[in-house]
Amino acid sequence: MLYDRQNDEIHRAGPANCEGIEEQLREAARQGISFQDAGCARVITAVRLGSDPIASIAMQGAAMPDSVLQGIANLVAIGLERARAQELARKMETTRQTERLRTALIDAMAHEFKTPLTSIKAATTSLLANPNYPEERRTQILKIADDEADHLRELIDDALEMARLEATDIDIQAQPSDLGEIVREVIAAWRASIDGRILEISADPQTPHVLLDRRLIKLAIKQLIDNALKYSPPDLPVQLRIEGSEEGVRLEITDRGPGIPKQEQQRIFQRFHRVPSSDSVPGLGLVLSIAQRIVESHRGNLTLTSERGRTTFRLTLPADQDRTPS
Repeated sequence: MLYDRQNDEIHRAGPANCEGIEEQLREAARQGISFQDAGCARVITAVRLGSDPIASIAMQGAAMPDSVLQGIANLVAIGLERARAQELARKMETTRQTERLRTALIDAMAHEFKTPLTSIKAATTSLLANPNYPEERRTQILKIADDEADHLRELIDDALEMARLEATDIDIQAQPSDLGEIVREVIAAWRASIDGRILEISADPQTPHVLLDRRLIKLAIKQLIDNALKYSPPDLPVQLRIEGSEEGVRLEITDRGPGIPKQEQQRIFQRFHRVPSSDSVPGLGLVLSIAQRIVESHRGNLTLTSERGRTTFRLTLPADQDRTPS
């Protein structure tokens, strides 16, 4: 048995019955002392790191010299210290990544918020500077401000959703939905901000409904379309195809960009990873990892195929209505 004083945890191994000695283990670790029970061939001794007792061990079996017992205790101390160092390093890396993500999200939100805020400010400034605008012109300007306010609200909602994705468990609010309808809603709401880019949409009319969280799936689709538009030449269309499959319902998003090298395709969904050749394209390396996390939370999958001049991301969701997303 091993008692870890720092965590107040007892670990057991081996066939011997060591019940009832927990308090002796704790006492050995607190006081740095040893206990022996010749009747059941058991010894309990403190484990020290330097002069400080950090744990204790209990062993049962053939007697061994004190030097051997001390050697075992020293090895246990080294093992515990190494495990703690590794755990501390893991926590530090998690903290560093969390801080990096927080900074990246703040930077991304600040950049995204500027566009609708600039439009709203331009509209209100124009109205204040020209109070005698004709009613039709005033209505037009107010409509711009209203649309951009809706866009800003959507960005804030998306930012909150991305924060939710960092939780251990994603809270899925699932309902039966038409994936094609969701894609069209995303494009309709986003049309003003894609600057006349061409999106070609085709959909099988008989695709089954799937259980999904509409807001989260909309966020994933938006991220994937945005990624495709960034890498596709502005004069070429991005193609979207919705169809039924053996797995369920599939959305394919194809761009005509430079393609993703083979050696990068396995890493493309890692957080903060960016293909070296894409440094000239703005981004933080979060889009695909966010989309994948959303899809996997629905028990679906997100895959890609890529060659020079053509990259396709495939988002597949299960159509089994008896399975509720996790």
